[in-house]
Amino acid sequence: MDYQKITPKLIKKIEEIVDRKNILMHPEDIEPYCHDETPGLNFPPELVVRVKNHTQVAQLLEFCNKEKIPITPRGGGTGLTGGAVPLKGGIVVSFEKMDRIKDIDAKNYMVVLEPGVINGTLQRELAREGLFYPVNPASLDSCTIGGNVAEASSGANAVKYGGTKEYVSGLEAALPSGEVIKSGGKLVKNVTDYRLIQLLVGSEGTLAAITEITLKVIPLPEVRIDLIAGLNKLSSIENILHKIWKRKIIPASIEYIDEAAVRITRDYVQEAPSLPDCSHYIIIGVDGREEEVNRDMEILDEIFTEEGIQDVLVAGDRQDQDKLWKFRQSVRDALVHSGSMMVEEDMVVPRSRIIEFMEKSKRVYRNCNIKTAIYGHLGDGNLHYNFIKTSPGEKEWEQKVEKVLDRLLRMAIFCGGKISGEHGIGLTKKKYLPLVINKAEFELMKKTKIAFDPNNILNPGKIFDL
Repeated sequence: MDYQKITPKLIKKIEEIVDRKNILMHPEDIEPYCHDETPGLNFPPELVVRVKNHTQVAQLLEFCNKEKIPITPRGGGTGLTGGAVPLKGGIVVSFEKMDRIKDIDAKNYMVVLEPGVINGTLQRELAREGLFYPVNPASLDSCTIGGNVAEASSGANAVKYGGTKEYVSGLEAALPSGEVIKSGGKLVKNVTDYRLIQLLVGSEGTLAAITEITLKVIPLPEVRIDLIAGLNKLSSIENILHKIWKRKIIPASIEYIDEAAVRITRDYVQEAPSLPDCSHYIIIGVDGREEEVNRDMEILDEIFTEEGIQDVLVAGDRQDQDKLWKFRQSVRDALVHSGSMMVEEDMVVPRSRIIEFMEKSKRVYRNCNIKTAIYGHLGDGNLHYNFIKTSPGEKEWEQKVEKVLDRLLRMAIFCGGKISGEHGIGLTKKKYLPLVINKAEFELMKKTKIAFDPNNILNPGKIFDL
């Protein structure tokens, strides 16, 4: 589709919707909006518009739809597949100023908020009220709830608590027509619509622009204890996982970091936990009532003893836990800064096959001689493979990475998995979508897109091409 360029005349019309000070045009002002956290992507918009309320969002979308101007919704810009980059130029609509927590409803265990609220800010505000929102991406201090909803984000607590989609009970969203839809609300049950909430969660800003979110929250767990253990065999991890499920423990988190990632992160952070030299590391967190947590820790101690694992560091107080999770959340940044370029991709397999997948994957990246570091979420089968370019002059590195990625994604599918567990499809993974989506599914997805956005102005070029 041919989109219209933005002229001074059109800018005057946009100024009727938002204040001029919230329209960014100078190259140095729009540069942060040209990219997200995906390496190698840079697509400048013509304008950035910072909206303040749902009325402005609806009017801006209606204007862009009428004038055939592409518009890309943006949260915190922390995505890893190019979902928030303005591929076709046009306008980036930023929700950074829509950052109000409008209602913490302790009676209904619900919170109503605008899409620009930072995840970590919400976590801290809820904790003061004795409440808990369990979805904790590693980027929680910079990612927004709106972005989490658009990407159906997850986090380390997904083992026990699930991801974003499990907590969205209400959405308000603006359509390209300028209409505003409201689905759900402060409801535990709701079967009165077409489940539009679940359609919009994970749609990556291609169907509508989310303007208000209602989330379910839960009581803050009474106690939490975390531990990190060093191991030298993947088979030991497999045994530990099997015994955890068999003995009916449901940890909040079961994380994995390989030796390469630990070594690089240890050199990067100012204060790292005291860890032994091992090939593999797992982080397990358990929470709940004190007696339940103590019981789970006793069982975990038995499991580690049975497996002959002695290198276990227990973080029982807040200071040690903060140090441990700061280390875990710093892994990606450490890897990014360890080379001249890094490509990261996530993939997901049934958790019963994750060790099998990891064993098979080693042969792939080692045969191609690519520096690789791995971390991820053992408890939900989601792994992050990070391919690091050690120097700008490394020959044929991009081609090698493409080859390895293609083989790993096909291997994940063979193991019953999918090409993404939490990063989404965006721009960088859409070429792999035909590996997992058949023609009938593609056609249905395209018809859905056209029903919401017939002129294809909303985040065009993402997930698939029309």
